[in-house]
Amino acid sequence: MLCPPVLRARLAAPAADWAEQTFGSVDLGDRRRTKRLVTLATAWATWPTRTMPQQSKAPAALKASYRLLHTDAVTVAQVLAPHLEETRQVAATGPVVLLVQDTTTFDFTAHRHTSGLAPIGDGRGRGFHLQTVLALTPERMPVGVLAADFWLRQEHPRQETRTERAQRARESDRWGRMVRQIGTPPPGCCWVHVADREADLYDFFLAVQETGSDLLVRLVQNRVVIDDEGSPGHLLDEVRDHPIQGQRSVRIPGRPGRKARTAVVGIAWGRTTLRPPHQRDRRQPAPAPVPIWTVRVWELDPPPGVAPIEWFLATTVPVETDAEAWERVDWYTARWVIEDFHQGLKSGCGAEVTQLRDGAAIWRRVAILLPLAVRLLALRAMSRDDPALPVGLVADPLTVQLVARRTGLAAATTVGAFTRQVARLGGHQGRTGDGPPGWKTLWEGWWYVETLLEGVRLAQGLDRTAKCG
Repeated sequence: MLCPPVLRARLAAPAADWAEQTFGSVDLGDRRRTKRLVTLATAWATWPTRTMPQQSKAPAALKASYRLLHTDAVTVAQVLAPHLEETRQVAATGPVVLLVQDTTTFDFTAHRHTSGLAPIGDGRGRGFHLQTVLALTPERMPVGVLAADFWLRQEHPRQETRTERAQRARESDRWGRMVRQIGTPPPGCCWVHVADREADLYDFFLAVQETGSDLLVRLVQNRVVIDDEGSPGHLLDEVRDHPIQGQRSVRIPGRPGRKARTAVVGIAWGRTTLRPPHQRDRRQPAPAPVPIWTVRVWELDPPPGVAPIEWFLATTVPVETDAEAWERVDWYTARWVIEDFHQGLKSGCGAEVTQLRDGAAIWRRVAILLPLAVRLLALRAMSRDDPALPVGLVADPLTVQLVARRTGLAAATTVGAFTRQVARLGGHQGRTGDGPPGWKTLWEGWWYVETLLEGVRLAQGLDRTAKCG
């Protein structure tokens, strides 16, 4: 399931065909609205890094786009419905699908007159949050968005009592809510909800148990656990007691303030049962215990002055061998893909670059951009993770020839060679130390290619015998 056939078709399709396939069946109560949505999505897919006036080109088209985004009858759920359903259908075909969940914040603090926003960060900024569940194959190929929830931070009374606080909904409830919204996987398919430490919540464990799905989450809380004899203990203490059962070298990527390096890490695993926490509302029935497997990964000999690596992972997927333990670690590292996805949504699709002054309109715009971000991320993933795939999966012969002619290179035969040529047109130098193309250069290159293609199509339709004047 490295690249599902339906996804390959989406990647190879021109922008107009992709927009029709993705949004053509959206029911907005008026066929003219759906047609406008497809036109808008086509322009955004053609020039993803440009502003709406640049994408619309004509004043009438720009006005129509703004009118669509400000129409209350157009909802986020309607816009995303076909994409979510297609993602669910593709996710139902794989034996294992990773459902990676995370939160991202959209910052519109500089837009002081924009309505429909709420405090973000330390409360001084203004914006909103998006909770996304991105479906991935175990090879980290994006399948699509399976659930998305826009939410605003709510301010609560300063004099709120402990009882009132226990009875109201909490922001952290969103993790379990998304799991329940997605529901039960089809028979024979393992859907693994993958999340970082913020999702180390008992409700998240319960939601997975209720829906018959699985989870893989990084632990942070030293919860109470029950051993086989029924004796209580503490989770992280118990995990640390497991003897080392394997080791390997891993590459630690660099980031600002930290150099890339190679580390030797050990691994250990075991099985335990989480004891339910005390109920906030005693009128509700007590939740059930949750059996889990744990995996610990830690650095054996960290260099001086460097914080050692130590991960505690919990999963409901059985871990009984060395290979299965390392596989769970690999699944967890796939969580970083959703961070790339959210970054691409902002930098590759310009989700925060808008002159809209209404929060609801901005939500609709971001909802339209979500499937586009999946398309761009999938293309980048193919170029990095499986560059030997034939180029026909992502581009038609005319596009391949046009890119080769413009770069002065031989026509690409693989996805990897083709995307490197496209990135070169966007400014990527391709030197040894440059690394793979990022969002900006890759999509600047795509914008340039789409512009050339538009010129070719226009030229093909011109009457070359017509005289001017």
